[in-house]
Amino acid sequence: MGTKKTTKRERELELSRRGAKKNRLVIISVVIVAAAVLLAILFDTVLANHRPAITGLEADPEKVIPLGSCQIACNASDPDGDELSYEWSTSGGDISGTGAAVTWTAPQEVGTYNITVVVTDGHGEEDTRSVYLSVATGTPPTIEDLIVTAEHKYLKTTTYGYMLGKTKEYDIECIASNTSGELVYEWSCDGGEISGEGSMITWTAPDVSIEVTVTVVVTDVADNSVSKSIIL
Repeated sequence: MGTKKTTKRERELELSRRGAKKNRLVIISVVIVAAAVLLAILFDTVLANHRPAITGLEADPEKVIPLGSCQIACNASDPDGDELSYEWSTSGGDISGTGAAVTWTAPQEVGTYNITVVVTDGHGEEDTRSVYLSVATGTPPTIEDLIVTAEHKYLKTTTYGYMLGKTKEYDIECIASNTSGELVYEWSCDGGEISGEGSMITWTAPDVSIEVTVTVVVTDVADNSVSKSIIL
């Protein structure tokens, strides 16, 4: 049998088919590369986002009379330059205004109330901080300081606060003064455990690396109170 000869037309069709197949492969490759680049950009954007940081939450004044008011300002920043939003809440009284500064109007009942702000960056990252304010008809006690002590190797003071050891114990003493007699101390924390009572307690750090706020509320016999927090 002889070799089958192809016509010029058949050769042209074969070349055309090969060219079309090659073009399809090129297009598919381009699409795959473009998709990979897009995914890399999106992935890098997610990884590069950092949470905002609240550097201060201040009230002026910190002590108000029933139905009185004060200004509360939140200082926050975002490492990525994202626009920040602020969500405020309170355990009593009313909040008016929006953004980084609001006005808090105290309730009629005396006591200590917390105002909390949650700062978000629009990408799911947030930071939270609370401030405790006293509502009193008389002069509430004065908290002069909160002192943290522990074995030297487990406690180090830094520019931003303290460096602590996980699961280690720390004594926290509240230095307070008052002209109305005996004081009552109520302690709380949002991480770790508190043992003891009175002006000095023992706080046991959690076994994870988190920021913990320890708060004490000091109340006198006239039911006037004041609070102070320390971030560990």
